[in-house]
Amino acid sequence: MKKYFLMLLSVLLLTACLSSEERAARQAEALKMLKTSIGNQKYRISITEMTPKRGVSNPVMGRWLKIEGNMVDCSLPYVGRDDIPHMKTRGEIRMDSKLEFRTEAQDYVLQYQPKKACGIITFKVDYQGSEYKFYINVDKSGSARIRVTPDDRDYIDYEGTVSPL
Repeated sequence: MKKYFLMLLSVLLLTACLSSEERAARQAEALKMLKTSIGNQKYRISITEMTPKRGVSNPVMGRWLKIEGNMVDCSLPYVGRDDIPHMKTRGEIRMDSKLEFRTEAQDYVLQYQPKKACGIITFKVDYQGSEYKFYINVDKSGSARIRVTPDDRDYIDYEGTVSPL
């Protein structure tokens, strides 16, 4: 009986060691994929959810944030309030319900955090007289959390998945 118990225990220990080694190998491979996809600045984040500053999270389909070199292609919904009141027409208010532009990124910075196995990207965009600050956290599994902070409106958070171009 003791012999069988010791044999079972040794088999369990071997599988536990293999699984931790496999886990470490998977984490290293995922971090390598993360570095290659966001390191060359050619990736797309497909948005799945948004969370406004004042409100609850909502699912989102068919929206993205694409980075190609120093160009930013953005098609994101926006739900937020102006900090500064403006006299706007209905057409201008409807256009404020989305962030759609293709322009150049400024101050693009990518930092890797190996302990957390994630990458942090920050940049800003000037478009039609407004400045938007982007803070993107990409983890090793390929999911991304984006915070967009306009200079005169509420911030909004997005979640999505990263795919290389």
